[in-house]
Amino acid sequence: MDKKILLIDIDSRIANLALMKISAHHKARGDDVSFNNQDSPDVVYASIIFKRNKTLANSLKFYYPGAEIIIGGSGYSLDSYLPDEIELLKPDYDLYPDIDYSLGYSSRGCDRSCHFCIVPQKEGKFRVAQHPDQFVDDRYSKVVFLDNNILLNKLWFFQVMDFCEDRGLSVDFNQGLDIRLLDEQIVSKLADVKFHAGYRFAFDNSNMADLIKEKCELLTSVGINIRHNTQFYVYCDSDKDYDDTVWRCRYLKELNTNPFVQYNIDKKPTKRINQLRRWANRKQAFWAFDIADYNRKIHQSLNA
Repeated sequence: MDKKILLIDIDSRIANLALMKISAHHKARGDDVSFNNQDSPDVVYASIIFKRNKTLANSLKFYYPGAEIIIGGSGYSLDSYLPDEIELLKPDYDLYPDIDYSLGYSSRGCDRSCHFCIVPQKEGKFRVAQHPDQFVDDRYSKVVFLDNNILLNKLWFFQVMDFCEDRGLSVDFNQGLDIRLLDEQIVSKLADVKFHAGYRFAFDNSNMADLIKEKCELLTSVGINIRHNTQFYVYCDSDKDYDDTVWRCRYLKELNTNPFVQYNIDKKPTKRINQLRRWANRKQAFWAFDIADYNRKIHQSLNA
């Protein structure tokens, strides 16, 4: 007997890949799949990205008392995985009819051990996952990769990029590329492939300053406009990191490129952290003012 399946995307900021694969799996079995709205489902799948929504997920058993409730996502548990027969399926892109891109992992895991990152714990060491031909949809000219550190395997990176270039696909590595691993061959390939959301890297601490400068010069040497097409994730773990985060943002401005401040999603930001993010992450404000001038203007407007 066909089952009634309810998929709930509680807090994803982009299309939820796991739910898209679960949808593909159940549709192939002939089940009735609904998204975010279903009366009396037999099975409910919910995805949680942010820990603050865990209580909301746990409340689903009260809304659907007769259903089997299956909850996953990094905000709920780092030990939940899709079985291989679902993980390797092509996503059901019809679940998100408004998106204009293919989505997937060509690699999983990371060999680094950044103190704020859950990837090594959740996914383990780096490994090749899927060739993009297995998840790219011909309807879209864009592909978004969720890989955490594809540059750990340079040969695989070139195979993936050659595929995208041959297909005329525009690329985005949503999680960023490891700036430490750039070399002349890699940046030349980056320049050859279309990137629809620009090039994303990370500037995690001020000790990386000399390396960031060196790699920015390398990117510029192949014709990449780092002011218009490059962005650095600037991680801020708590308010204690405020001064260092400001320093990194100012340093990137000196290099003529862009920060994007990312705050610890499990902590409530202070007022000055919110102002820092508004300044750094809004390019018009970032390039027009230093943060001291920006904060002064905000103070004056609030007291006018």
